[in-house]
Amino acid sequence: MDKIKALIDYIKEAKKELDKVIFPTPNEVKQGLISVAVIVTVVSLFLSLVDLIMSAILKVVL
Repeated sequence: MDKIKALIDYIKEAKKELDKVIFPTPNEVKQGLISVAVIVTVVSLFLSLVDLIMSAILKVVL
């Protein structure tokens, strides 16, 4: 019986904690998605440029 009561108490506490969670609005999710996509694109372009430059330097050296 103690285990059942402990489980019930755990579930009640978990529900209380979930009630405190503030989930993002669809607009916030959209803004976050756009921000991440832009940052990933910029970093990818930068790394591609660095790779291209390093490859060119390596070809000249070798």
